[in-house]
Amino acid sequence: MIFRVVAAVGILIPSLALGAPVAVVNSGFEDITGESPVNEFTFGPLGGWGLYDPGAITAGGDGPTYFIGTLTPFEPDPVGNPGVYANFPAGAAEGQRVGIAFNFFGSGGGGEYGFEQTLAATLQADTTYTLQVEIGNIDSATSMGGQFFPLEGFPGYRVDLMAGGQILAQDVNGLGGTIPDGEFATSTVVFATGASHPQLGQPLTIRLVNLNVVDPTFPSSDLEVDFDDVRLDATGTPPPSVPLGSWPLAVALLATGTWRLRRREPRVA
Repeated sequence: MIFRVVAAVGILIPSLALGAPVAVVNSGFEDITGESPVNEFTFGPLGGWGLYDPGAITAGGDGPTYFIGTLTPFEPDPVGNPGVYANFPAGAAEGQRVGIAFNFFGSGGGGEYGFEQTLAATLQADTTYTLQVEIGNIDSATSMGGQFFPLEGFPGYRVDLMAGGQILAQDVNGLGGTIPDGEFATSTVVFATGASHPQLGQPLTIRLVNLNVVDPTFPSSDLEVDFDDVRLDATGTPPPSVPLGSWPLAVALLATGTWRLRRREPRVA
């Protein structure tokens, strides 16, 4: 009797795990339902995102000193400079709007604040999480309402990936001092679980923070950090396997599907 060994290949050769996006509500800050629009701005807690204010400094985040919400970069002179936007010359990093955490000059140094979202997804074993967020260093400009906002310098940011209220990994202003005025750069936070972790099964949370630190080079500036295009991927970690180079020839033949096993039939007396 002849047996062709094929199914065993799927066991001996682990498949490559592919990353899968984890759902983030209003990841590009385009949904402004329930907010108060004022020209290019909206103010108040964002759809899907809650206010993060550990020091209770923001009075709710809708003014008069601290604001969270959104900004839509606008063309200050669409006839003479089409496609050139106030604050961000190339516009938003994704879509039309960006999330903002802003406070006026004179309030810097009062404590960090921002917004956060607890996801429906939970922390899983043997998984690598990659969180990416576009961080914007907004440039000075005159608003549609005619008010000039001095925004040179950068107050610092933090991106936290959390589970069950505990920080798993974070980027603490790793791009600070490197993002040109009016541009975005990508913050990347990576965290991998093993077979066990104290927070397994706990909901994941993303937190975006304005550190609210006065830039000594521009002490008279307002303080703002912009965020856009929040994305989180989860990749299953394959189980440990034997390096291919150390496999015996028999296993290599199994992988080709060409090795056949022969079994002698019992002789009938």
